[in-house]
Amino acid sequence: MGFLDSFERSVERAVGGAFAKTFKSGVHPLEIASALKREMDSQAVIVNPQRMLVPRDYFVSLSEADYERLDALGASLRDELANELGSHQQHQGYYATASPRVSLRIDRALGEGMVGASAVVTKGPLVWIPVLDVDGTRYPLVKRKTLLGRGSDVDIALEARGVSRHHCEIRWNGKDAEVVDLGSTNGTEIDGVTVTHHPLPDRCILGVGQARIVVAVVPQLQKEYQGLVESGRGPQSEDAP
Repeated sequence: MGFLDSFERSVERAVGGAFAKTFKSGVHPLEIASALKREMDSQAVIVNPQRMLVPRDYFVSLSEADYERLDALGASLRDELANELGSHQQHQGYYATASPRVSLRIDRALGEGMVGASAVVTKGPLVWIPVLDVDGTRYPLVKRKTLLGRGSDVDIALEARGVSRHHCEIRWNGKDAEVVDLGSTNGTEIDGVTVTHHPLPDRCILGVGQARIVVAVVPQLQKEYQGLVESGRGPQSEDAP
């Protein structure tokens, strides 16, 4: 099954029996996805030689007739488009302040079957922080030291086999992150390579015993970062860089 066929079938599964009726005429989901990807590519901004920042929020412009047909499908189509856009973001190596969001709107200048795409560019100062994804749960790391293991006193508890009570520690100075193995029984890995003390790349897989953790350095708006600290999801204020 080709890439485009795969996306089309995912939309068909999401919207069920409404697929054939909705897309028999007018705009097609593949056209929408292509327009959104082109918009993401065109809005990519070079932050530094290793990082390109793209917007989070995207808008699909449609004729009134197409809008009514697609909007009737509810959130299913928007979610599938956002997932497809997220896959493109990951494939291209782009960075964003959060996962893509897609909205539909009417543009009366467009005829039936026509589609446009636009994006809202992220504004405001950014803070780049490491985030750990543990079985789908995201942990923004805004403490100077974050302890991982199976003990009751760790910052991030891991239930996988081979994880020591105090397994490893991630240290972050506000700019760079590194992982330090704390003498664990089964070791700590970065992308399959055993390490004892090593810088964390912007993107990697951290192996802690048999746990596999997705690590990514991501941009956060300064005000959102402060919200993490103040809500208790981040460190106590004296721990923040």
